[in-house]
Amino acid sequence: MEKISFEKLNERISELEGEIRKLQTELAVLRSEKLVEELLKKDGPLVRENETVTRTERGLTVKGSRLTLYSILDAMKEDNSLKNVRDIFELTDQEMLDVLDYIHLHKEEVEKEYQAVLESAQKNKEYWEERNKERLEKILKY
Repeated sequence: MEKISFEKLNERISELEGEIRKLQTELAVLRSEKLVEELLKKDGPLVRENETVTRTERGLTVKGSRLTLYSILDAMKEDNSLKNVRDIFELTDQEMLDVLDYIHLHKEEVEKEYQAVLESAQKNKEYWEERNKERLEKILKY
């Protein structure tokens, strides 16, 4: 067996300890996910008061603002981090958690409404592009 120097031995110990910490963290996350899944199967989602998300004539919005969940979903689908989305819309941590919680608990409903909003926006865009087509052509000629 080859003799290992003291420095190399310490390096290897540090590497292994780092791997152990990484594996322990991953194990804790997996265990918590498993526990949540088991609880959801047994009891269903925990209902809690959501003081942030409300339904208005504009759809699902952040209470006290004109900000819709659909705008937040747009930002999230553009690969922004959740922290960045929170900062873009100047939400508090609690508001962001409430929004994410609502989206998670009402996933199908929110996604269906979001798709309807996207379709409506596309139709609106096409309408105005067609309506202003002649004006745009005149402007581009000059």
